[in-house]
Amino acid sequence: MSTRQKILVGIAGTILILLIVGAGTTYYLVTKSFPMNSGTEKVQGLLSGVQVYRDTYGVPHIYAASDHDGYFTVGYVHAQERLWQMELVRRAGMGRLSEILGSSALPADKMFRTLGLWRLAKRNAGLLDPQVRSAVQAYADGVNAFIESHRGEYPIEFDMLKFEPEPWTIEHSLVISRLMAWELNFSRWTDILMGVLVQKFGEERAREVFPNWPAGAPFILPKEGKRKGTILFPTQLMQADVSYRRLMGISDISSGSNAWAISGAKTMSGKPIVANDPHLVLMAPGRWYELHLNTPDVDVAGPSIAGVPFVVIGRNEHIAWGVTSAMMDDADYYVEEVDSVQYPTKYRFNNEWRPMIQYVDTIVVKDSLPIVYTSYWTHHGPIVNRIESNARFSPQLISMRWTGNDPSDEARTFYLINRARNWDEFKEALKSFGSPAQNFVYGDVDGNIGYYTGGKLPIRTVNSAIVPLAGNTGQFEWKGYVPFEKMPQRFDPPEGFIATANNKIIDDSYPYYISNTWEPPWRAMRINEVLNSQDKFSVEDVQRLQLDLVSLQARELVPIILKAFDSVDVRNEDIRTALTYFRTWNFEMTRNDVATTLFEDFFLRTIHNTFDDEFGGQLIGLYDTLATMPMTIITELLQKDSSAWFDDITTPRTETKNEIIRKSLEDAVNDLKGLLGGELKEWQWGRLHKIEFKHIFSANSLLRPIFDIGPYAVGGSHSTIWKGDFSLNQPYANTVGPSTRQIFDLADMNNTRAVTPPGESGQVFYKHYSDQVQLWLQGEYRRMPMQRDVIERLCRDVLSLEPAR
Repeated sequence: MSTRQKILVGIAGTILILLIVGAGTTYYLVTKSFPMNSGTEKVQGLLSGVQVYRDTYGVPHIYAASDHDGYFTVGYVHAQERLWQMELVRRAGMGRLSEILGSSALPADKMFRTLGLWRLAKRNAGLLDPQVRSAVQAYADGVNAFIESHRGEYPIEFDMLKFEPEPWTIEHSLVISRLMAWELNFSRWTDILMGVLVQKFGEERAREVFPNWPAGAPFILPKEGKRKGTILFPTQLMQADVSYRRLMGISDISSGSNAWAISGAKTMSGKPIVANDPHLVLMAPGRWYELHLNTPDVDVAGPSIAGVPFVVIGRNEHIAWGVTSAMMDDADYYVEEVDSVQYPTKYRFNNEWRPMIQYVDTIVVKDSLPIVYTSYWTHHGPIVNRIESNARFSPQLISMRWTGNDPSDEARTFYLINRARNWDEFKEALKSFGSPAQNFVYGDVDGNIGYYTGGKLPIRTVNSAIVPLAGNTGQFEWKGYVPFEKMPQRFDPPEGFIATANNKIIDDSYPYYISNTWEPPWRAMRINEVLNSQDKFSVEDVQRLQLDLVSLQARELVPIILKAFDSVDVRNEDIRTALTYFRTWNFEMTRNDVATTLFEDFFLRTIHNTFDDEFGGQLIGLYDTLATMPMTIITELLQKDSSAWFDDITTPRTETKNEIIRKSLEDAVNDLKGLLGGELKEWQWGRLHKIEFKHIFSANSLLRPIFDIGPYAVGGSHSTIWKGDFSLNQPYANTVGPSTRQIFDLADMNNTRAVTPPGESGQVFYKHYSDQVQLWLQGEYRRMPMQRDVIERLCRDVLSLEPAR
């Protein structure tokens, strides 16, 4: 062999060795944190032995001899599967993301330091009932037992960002709960948006593009003066919130959920069925972690939130429950009169000066110098238009009053619900629930069903501020909260079911203002339509209803589209074909449907053709942050005979509604030709409408294919029960949908149907990272048994945790 050949062989061998070593190192870094599911582990802190059975999807069934060991083990298995997610979310609530992510996280950290979620968590920790505190402390001890015993074996994200998790505390669980309340708060956005619309267009025109609940649409509970202020808006709060959401992969403020309870009188089994599918941002890992916990005092199963010890949606031996957002207006803004806008020390209230509360924080920033940050508070709440340094030029300071800043005890609520045996105990649990306001749907083994609005509802002197209120008088102060007994509620209604889809809770005869913003009515109308359509329902019927893709919005609008083409000579063959699809459509938005593609693109073109000329890019972007709002408004406008909004002010003539409809369908066909090509019959909805479960590393083009899951073709839209939201700025990218589907059969503890995408684990490449995605896409379910003999027969993986002596 020549010297040249020897050199080449040596180089090739060296490269091969480096590749093998690199692959081996990568494999080790990825797999070292994979959880141990079978065998025996010695764990410091346990009082007795615990058995953890895991089914074929990794869902744990925990059997413990005491509550302490049960909640300890919940913490341990959460940390096994979701430690990275728990670390990320607690840091977000504490305002400490910049320590690991760098300066890109500074706006989010400043916002959460301003809001004081961590201070509130520490305050609420001191108010916990002894039993609840013991449970949350046992949970924290379980998390810490895992952290301590698995040093050097943390998920790969810790290695990539070069840090280790800190010990877990009670306060970390509470701050995660309050962070979710913030993410589900809609009213802070709607108040600002309505104010901006009023400022630009005047109140009368602004109300045309702000949704109202339609006459005749269902309520959850069937029927039985201008404010003073200055038009100044805390847009910095919105900008910081948008920055946080983009950082975390949360695209917009869209949310929602479906939940219903069917009484035994309307089921095949004679026992109630409770169904719930909360609509949240679909991400990797997912929001929920399903589990079953059995101790001598509690036997409960359902989705939990990683970082919090209790089941949030679920069932026990006696009851089942589900939740949807109540869409409550739980925030107001106030213009504060201060001694100095730049360096405030005092603010005026009721003709006296009060000291401005100041909090000085140091924000550690990765690869940069630390930031000293000062936030300010009045008795209303935090000043929210000083989040960035250029806020010093704001002519006035604005504070935010939010129910989430008041003490409450959601931990107690779910601790008690998890072990509630009847309607009275369920209601007692809800008394301590504060934020985010939720619609609670209930059923029990005795055949009863019920509904209660849980959360703090402010009592206001006037309703719905569209501009920040004068904060220097007592005129616009909240007058406390609506007494719990007077909150909307219902028990065993004669129609035999209760349904909520974020629709208006009760009619205007209710003496207290709740909200002026609700999700569009189509999901609620469709659920009510189906539940009224037959006398008896099985669990399989309820599954079909959760998967329903019929769009009542399309059913309403297609006749209007067709009418716009009456007596019009349509020469374009593609337009004629599109109209034929509409005429023969059954309004099911399946992923293989062509009419859905035409309708949804038409709908987007109509929004732009109607609003772009007057809104402009910046305002249409703000409008789009509340994702379903433009969808709702354009539907309302199209149902009118005419509206000035259809006129394009950039042209000399006056356009009509029918002209905009015709133009929008033509634009849609041309747009789809460019996007999909080929023949119109090939334009299936799933070719455009796709879901991708995104990881926080998704913004990195190299890491995205490793950590993200998808994309996958999916059906549905903002108007279907199987919700498939997308926004104007990212058309057709389905970001919000059923984050879990749960069906609780109160006739059989072993017949719970469930699917929770993408999977139980947050560990990339682990078998349970994405193994429920195909079930979810195909409309299939797992069984979640609760009887031990059934569990032992079905579960092959058994982990025994023994006390370390």
